[in-house]
Amino acid sequence: MYKYSNHRCKKFRKAQSPLLLLVGLTLTIFLPTKQAQACLPCDPIVGAFEDIIWEDAIEKFDARIEREFLRVEHFIMYDMWEESILPIMMQAAEQFSAIAVQQTMIIGMFIDAEIQLDSQRLLQEIQAKAHKDYHPSIGMCEFGSIMKSLAATERKGEVAAVILSQRSQDRQLGQADTAGMYGDDLDLDNRIAHFKNLFCNARDRNSALWGVCVSTLQWTDSAFDEAARVRINKDIDYFSLVDSPWTLKFDLTNTEIIDTASTPPINNEDDEHIFAMASNLFAHNTFPRAPAILLRHEPGADLTTMQKAYMDLRAIVAKRSVAENSFYAISTMKAEGSPVETAASTYAPPSTRPYMEHILTELGVPDAEAVTLLGENPSYHAQMEILTKKLYQNPDFYTNLY
Repeated sequence: MYKYSNHRCKKFRKAQSPLLLLVGLTLTIFLPTKQAQACLPCDPIVGAFEDIIWEDAIEKFDARIEREFLRVEHFIMYDMWEESILPIMMQAAEQFSAIAVQQTMIIGMFIDAEIQLDSQRLLQEIQAKAHKDYHPSIGMCEFGSIMKSLAATERKGEVAAVILSQRSQDRQLGQADTAGMYGDDLDLDNRIAHFKNLFCNARDRNSALWGVCVSTLQWTDSAFDEAARVRINKDIDYFSLVDSPWTLKFDLTNTEIIDTASTPPINNEDDEHIFAMASNLFAHNTFPRAPAILLRHEPGADLTTMQKAYMDLRAIVAKRSVAENSFYAISTMKAEGSPVETAASTYAPPSTRPYMEHILTELGVPDAEAVTLLGENPSYHAQMEILTKKLYQNPDFYTNLY
């Protein structure tokens, strides 16, 4: 108990309360000297003033607690919240707002980009569709290039067919300036002379024609080369003259048959071949020429025997012209077309040979053979051969369709 009291006393002393000092001094004055000189224990003092000290301690504790709370409150409210947390949170909120606006802007940019890309894709689709629907294909360009001279060449062949038909009628009717103007004998003599000088083959009939053919057509003559031998029997060989080639050297609009001085050179030797074959095929023997006086008709009189025979002659010529027309139509379809334009040439429909050569080359035909096949100036038949057959043999035609 003493130890506890002494401990309380020590704590009391440490407190150093002014009120306790005042009480101690009062007791020292009024107590006896001997008793005052003795060391009194602290328990009576603590017991007397315990309530006062406890209340004072409570008040001090409460005041200190209040100060600490105020200090903590001030620290939390001002030092930590207003000076640290609140500014940081405000900055964070500002940063969050800025980032949110930026993210919203990014989302808007994505939406704008999507709309822009969709619009561009739509425009590209429309452009591609318009390009597909309205842009001509390479095949159309090929057709357009090849058929440029087709109509002119066809018309040229039709004119040649009319000329051949008229020439045949003039020959059979004995018109002036024809081989049959003086009758059948002169017509045959001219044709035989033509045969001996152009078409004779000394090896025909078991070489019996050696004495008939002119010297320039003898096989022993060095001048009788490959180019000259091509004309052998052209007056009767339908396949080699008409059926085999795509283009004949045949053009009745030229004033000369052969002219090597011109540019390009004129070499329409098939003119003679067609005339000779036509004479052999139709009206091989022409009719005798009746005197004109015997064909004179008196008004009201009956037809004489000569007049009736002449009318029958014209009927036969009319029937022959029907059969001749097929031969002339086929021959003139293979007549030469428009020539390739040169710097010195006058206006003419453009030639399509350069375009046709490329088509044949793509099909594997060598350039030299392509020119030989087409001819220098492709005919209507040659042009139609390319347009209606050869174009479709090229795989590119079908890829262009796709």
